[in-house]
Amino acid sequence: MENVKIITINTWKCDGEYRVRMGILAKQLKQLKPHVIACQECFYSEEANADTLKFLANELNMNYSFLPGRSKKRLFEGRMVNSTSGLGILSVYPLAETGGFDLPVVPEDNDRKAFQVTANLPSGKNVTITTTHLTHLGNNKGLRKAQAEALAGFVNANAAHPYHIICGDFNATPDSEAVMAFRALSSAADCYTEGNGAEPRYSLTDAYYKANKKVCVDLIFTLPLPGTEKYPQFIDSAVVLNVPDEESGLYPSDHFGITTTLVIP
Repeated sequence: MENVKIITINTWKCDGEYRVRMGILAKQLKQLKPHVIACQECFYSEEANADTLKFLANELNMNYSFLPGRSKKRLFEGRMVNSTSGLGILSVYPLAETGGFDLPVVPEDNDRKAFQVTANLPSGKNVTITTTHLTHLGNNKGLRKAQAEALAGFVNANAAHPYHIICGDFNATPDSEAVMAFRALSSAADCYTEGNGAEPRYSLTDAYYKANKKVCVDLIFTLPLPGTEKYPQFIDSAVVLNVPDEESGLYPSDHFGITTTLVIP
């Protein structure tokens, strides 16, 4: 039996006190000891000497794969720098990239993607992981639904994999129209629920601590086992990365993480 601990986390680009936050994020992730981390808003800038995925991979001694996206100039440490904010996967297991997928977009919010890799476990079994980040445009729910439907088509194209986990910042709650459309088209199950996570769950830092609202937009799903209507087993679902650093008082990100553990017989 193999247990694969998974975390999804939006790393918040270069915002806030970036380098301090990255140290806090690495420290807290070390304590959690995940096997796979699905990341969104992974900041990369050659001219700023900043690379979120590479830094975390080095700190955690993990393999990583990165899909750049959303290229633009961003304010970083007092100056505008060329940068990308992409998708990434960190893993203690060897990774093989399966591919990227372009989601439907609009000019004011372009270059939204999904990214997929396969993790090769010591037993020889494979786990496919997809990470994504849907539009933040609150006034365009139709776009988010279209992206969710396109995502379902993308993951269904690789539904033959025995274990297929989909993670990301959906910018939508579990009961939203977009998420329900994704689940209906992909037959995906909510891993947080499958792993008996406490409700209500929450992943937006400001909403939770400033307004006392429990809002969760960071989600983990699983496809059914191939050729069946059954789902893999999950345990220990929880909200993580939700404690401020004792020394600085900073949180690792403006999002909390969501974790669950896949149990493979």
